[in-house]
Amino acid sequence: MTRLLAAMMGFVFCVPAFAVDAAGQDVEVSALAQSNSWRALLHIPRGENKHSYIDDPRFFLAKDGPSNRTAELVATLAAFAQDPQSTACRFPARYQWLQQRGVLPPTLLARCAEYQQWRTQTDINRVVLVLAASYLNSPSSMYGHTFLRLDPAGERSESAFLSYALNFAANIPTGENGLLYAYRGIVGGYPGLFSMQPYYEKIQEYSRLENRDMWAYSLRLSAEQIDTLLAHTWELREINFDYYYFDENCSFRLLELLEVALPDVDLTSRFTRAAMPIDTVREVIDAGLAEEPEYRASKRIELELLLADFNGEQRELIKALARSDDALASAEFARYSGRERQAMAMTAYRYLRYSDNRAQRSSAGAARSLALLREVQGHDRVEWPQAPSPAKPDQGHPTSLFALNVGSRDDRQYSTAEWRISYHDALDSAAGYPAGASLSMGRVEVRWQEGRDAGDDNIQLQRFDPVAIRSLAPRNGFFSPLSWQVDAGLERLDDAPEQSLVSRISGGAGYSADVLGGVAYVLPGLRLEYNGDAKQHLRLAPHVALGQLWQGAVLATELSFRYSDFGGDGERRSVSVSSNWALSSAYALRGSVAYRHQPWGESTGIELQWRYYF
Repeated sequence: MTRLLAAMMGFVFCVPAFAVDAAGQDVEVSALAQSNSWRALLHIPRGENKHSYIDDPRFFLAKDGPSNRTAELVATLAAFAQDPQSTACRFPARYQWLQQRGVLPPTLLARCAEYQQWRTQTDINRVVLVLAASYLNSPSSMYGHTFLRLDPAGERSESAFLSYALNFAANIPTGENGLLYAYRGIVGGYPGLFSMQPYYEKIQEYSRLENRDMWAYSLRLSAEQIDTLLAHTWELREINFDYYYFDENCSFRLLELLEVALPDVDLTSRFTRAAMPIDTVREVIDAGLAEEPEYRASKRIELELLLADFNGEQRELIKALARSDDALASAEFARYSGRERQAMAMTAYRYLRYSDNRAQRSSAGAARSLALLREVQGHDRVEWPQAPSPAKPDQGHPTSLFALNVGSRDDRQYSTAEWRISYHDALDSAAGYPAGASLSMGRVEVRWQEGRDAGDDNIQLQRFDPVAIRSLAPRNGFFSPLSWQVDAGLERLDDAPEQSLVSRISGGAGYSADVLGGVAYVLPGLRLEYNGDAKQHLRLAPHVALGQLWQGAVLATELSFRYSDFGGDGERRSVSVSSNWALSSAYALRGSVAYRHQPWGESTGIELQWRYYF
């Protein structure tokens, strides 16, 4: 330690400086500071002159530590020279990194009582990357969510319910408005924090309350790498990061954390514009770090699996069992065989629990649940069916899109280039994505169009959609979700004489149901439009969209009808049919035919599009 203290004096006056390792050899500080391990510990991106992603000055010991790796290392070594014990307890990952290089003695961390108590309590021997499927009814979860599951060693390893969830999320005030959250999340208006909680709370939140499927990918990390990851997690307690919805989000932060354990594996560099949860999972898989995933179906999926075995009459009886204390003793229930009564009682029990998930449990509901379970246990034990694993989300199409299309409308030819930041629309391959969900962000279309007169060709912005969301959730006798849509942006009225570029926002909510092997929907709503070329610039119109959607992994088709009534400015109607053929997860062909009846005339258009997902 005396030799180390002497080396500290050199750090103050000379950079690069030299430390003395345990073998008495000089170690160049600047070389250590440029290592991937030190860069990862400071959350500094790869490349020259980069600034740390950590925005909290409490994490750094040097004033310019967020952007100067060498200065932060010099300050760290100085802190160890001045107060080695408290510095080791505050920065266990930094300490271990320096100790492994022989710069510091190997005994300091053992005397950190609070840290050692936490490590004994967690005692982790496996790290699992968990992906919760997208959930359109929550702005913070529309793209899905990832977190790390930390599985304990010993007897507790037999049940994931005893694991911990390591999560990064925006620190959002209670009761925050959803639209305000979306805005502040995009521009970086929230601090983000790492936190740990029991894993069973995440199961309750995602699988039960939000009815989201979950996928768990075990990671190939050694015991030493897990130790490094946990030591750095301790360093990040109550440390703030700026939270950005599209890039510096929950999924990106987990990749940063994994790079601390695996400093020579580049998981983050490609995510310069957006870090969609499923894309970050693919990055981990491509790096060879993930095992085959385990699938946990949502409670709704499990309930639908049980309901599939019953006819209409039995389904009505199941609802009665869940809602009435008298149904178990009814003659209608008694006429079924013991095995049938057992199956209906189990289904009614799960339906009752599903229905009560969001409500405060009542004594009557608890008593009914107990009576149904007694009926189930009064017969021979059976194995209830398990939901089959659907297509893995990592095998679905990538979330960014570039497309080229050619088309004709009103005898005028055109070609269009389209770019979409993310994520998925209803006609894209459904493999790995939630049924009925459409979520497009940052969609831009630029069109070259043949002019009516020679030499009158032009290139112009055709469409810009910052956001377009549609959720088709079929209703039936057991489930009654709301189907809804909202979109906003710029749209060119390409068949109008002025070809005006209008601003618009529209939204609606309604009903959808399983019909003819697909989903039929009707979504009434409103469209607010600003058109500088119209006599009345700002107009509000009742609007309705209805149609039939068939989704599939290879083929998808949608028939749709749209109607808007702008009062004195006339009515707009359109009928279209569109089909998508997925050639692979990266390529697709799409075709459409659309007829429009507008106040300025009628037109029919046809388009063919080539789509590339990346």
